[in-house]
Formats: sequence, C-alpha cells, structure tokens
Amino acid sequence: MASISPPLDGPVLIAAAHGSREARARTETDRLLTEVRALRPALRVESAFFDIHGPTVDEAVAAVRGAPAIVVPLLLGAGFHFTVDLPAVLGPARAAKPLAPHLLLTEALAYRLQEAETHAGLPADAVVLAAAGSRRPGGNDGCYAVARHLSTALHAWRRETVPVRPALLCAGHGEDRSLARTARDLRAEGRTRIAVVPYLMAPGCFFDHLAAEAERAGCMCTARPLGAQAAMARLVLARFDEARNGHGVPLAA
Repeated sequence: MASISPPLDGPVLIAAAHGSREARARTETDRLLTEVRALRPALRVESAFFDIHGPTVDEAVAAVRGAPAIVVPLLLGAGFHFTVDLPAVLGPARAAKPLAPHLLLTEALAYRLQEAETHAGLPADAVVLAAAGSRRPGGNDGCYAVARHLSTALHAWRRETVPVRPALLCAGHGEDRSLARTARDLRAEGRTRIAVVPYLMAPGCFFDHLAAEAERAGCMCTARPLGAQAAMARLVLARFDEARNGHGVPLAA
C-alpha cells in the first residue's frame, strides 16, 4: 500500500529575507528555515528575498500556484522593504508583521549574549546593541525600544542593572550613536566589561564592520547575529500564526 503524505498545515509560509551578496547570510537564512520546518513538519515553508538574488517575493508567491500564502518578513523593523517593497510584490498573499518587537526576540538576543559571555569567561556589566541603523526619521525607534526591552529582561533575570545602549552604523541627523562613542559613554559610567550584541539577522559586511569596531573600542566580546536558533524559529512561526488568525498587517500597493 502506498504511503500517504501528511496534510499541509494551512497556508504556505514564505519567509522573505533582505538578500545579500554574502554566502554566509544566505546560509544562515537556510539554517533558520530548517529549524522552522523541524518545529512544524507539516507546514510548507519557502524562502524569498527582497534584493540581490531570487526567488523574489512575487516569484515565490507565484510559485505556490494560487495556494493561500503568508509572507513573513525576516526584518527587524518596518523599514523601506516592509513599507514600500513588500506591498508592491505581495500579490494575493498576506503579510505578517516584522519580527520586532517581540518577547521571543528579546530571548534570542539574550541567548546570543550568554553565548558570547561564556566564550569570554566573564559576564558583561553593559551591553551595546549594535544595529545597521537608518537615516529615515523614526527608522531607529524600534532598535531603541528593543534595547530597553533587553535591559529590562536582563535586570529581571540577573537581579542587577545591566544597561543596554543602542549603537548605529548608519544614523539620522543629530543621532551620534556610533559604537565607539557608546562604549566610551559606558566606560565613563564605570562599566568595564562591555559586550556587543549585533541587532542583525545574519553575518555579512555590517557584522564584520561592527566586530572590527568593537575590537578597536576594546569591548569584551561580540556576540553572533540573531540567525538560526530556536527562539528565532519560534518567532517566525508566531508571526505566521498571528497573520493566519487575522492579526497581520494590511498593506496597500
């Protein structure tokens, strides 16, 4: 008797990443989606990209041949890709919210911090949350909010104050939040064990740049990007489930 495949679990999940010329970034996205599939084997999960390589979001939507689909943007904020690019290529699919802010994202950042501290052999007494940043007005607000969330979570878990300050590789007018200046400010407050936690989805040129900056600034350690880990896979599924239950984001082209 022929085996019967298990039924697919509702709409197709199309995970849409930035896209990068860096093979490391593509590999990390693939590893993250492998974790998503492992958590929910009956769910069809496809990948798509906003830039550089394919399949593009509209190509991925067309490839499901009319099946219901939800695009989960693997983005840490509602920037240009989400507000402008996605509505233009979404077609009949629905859009989930960006990944931030969310308690699972805070958990994922804390996990990467703990990894880096273990490797360094010391707990951090301050954290720099290092993001690529945006010159768009309000474009860095999400990073500031996530820094506050992580500081609050670390205080609850460790029973001590661990300041978390955002640093931006690219900032708007009047936003001098370079990694070097942020580290100097923390040292002026008496903090000596400064960890850098990348607010990035995957390794690439931004990560290499901030890691070099962190070393020049004398920071204790630099964590890995968020990437493939259990909390991030659960976050992707949480955003998918929200959209499937009618709590996505209406987008108009």
